[in-house]
Amino acid sequence: MIDAAVAARQAGNTPHCWWYRKRSYGGRSNRRQVTTDEELLAAADALREAVLVAGNGSTGTAVADWVAAGDAPAATDVETPDVSVVAVDAADADASADIESPGALLSVAVVAVPQRPSAGERRLLTALESTVDTVIVTTGDAPELTTAVEAFVSMVRDAGFVNVDLADARTVFEPVAQAALGIGESPGGTPGEAVEEAIAALPPGVETDTASGVLVDLRGGPSMSVGDVNDAVTAVREQVGTEAHVIWGGKVDEALSETVVVRLIAAGVDNVRAAPGDDCPRCDRGLFAYTLSGLPGLSCDTCGFGGVSTGRKKNSESS
Repeated sequence: MIDAAVAARQAGNTPHCWWYRKRSYGGRSNRRQVTTDEELLAAADALREAVLVAGNGSTGTAVADWVAAGDAPAATDVETPDVSVVAVDAADADASADIESPGALLSVAVVAVPQRPSAGERRLLTALESTVDTVIVTTGDAPELTTAVEAFVSMVRDAGFVNVDLADARTVFEPVAQAALGIGESPGGTPGEAVEEAIAALPPGVETDTASGVLVDLRGGPSMSVGDVNDAVTAVREQVGTEAHVIWGGKVDEALSETVVVRLIAAGVDNVRAAPGDDCPRCDRGLFAYTLSGLPGLSCDTCGFGGVSTGRKKNSESS
């Protein structure tokens, strides 16, 4: 279990709370002290006001309104946000790359794409990259988009026994154009299984071994231990390159009982990959599969467009 001091703090029996932020590079650990419950509440209120959630397109706007009206620490009317989060459904006819992020330290667009995005939807992803710091891609429609936006906001704003915060998010996202979000769970409380489910939930064709950084958030019941977090981080590391920054956080949620939930965002991943039969990004005709030197690829016989990779490469195959 989490140590007695944390358990006592959760029960309201201690006057101080230590928050830890641990980075995977250099072995550094930063510690910050918040001394009273009143300060914790004030800090939480300030953070809520610092997150702007907005929508682009009809579905994105509805999702933003839903998230702001719920329990997520975000609002739709923040004048000077620290973080700007824009919800976009790439399948919306009225979705566009016309996005404003009023002075935010970090701006992201959380974009839902179909399992097999069209050429127009892929072009929208590319256009969005020039208007925000990072495009975070997830698969699905309005419900999945809502879950993804809430997940991102809570990952960087919810207080846990180890926190992921805005500085961590900027470290991972600012150097890259695109990221991908996946959520997985293990009803039996096995962190590695939850990580596998989260990786499998990433948009089809995302190659995690190219990721430059990963934010990992682990949620579990009262019996969850720091060892469970370490197991989750180890499982993530097996899916990414050796130079990737893995920044993690954890939170105890009594409602989860024995279930472990992993939410991860892999940054610096390649664009959502196409599949045979998908529209060509150049001429919108169908793509065909080929194999060159044992590696699969896609090309267009109509316009000659080629070199489109397909599938997800495993670390074991590249070692």
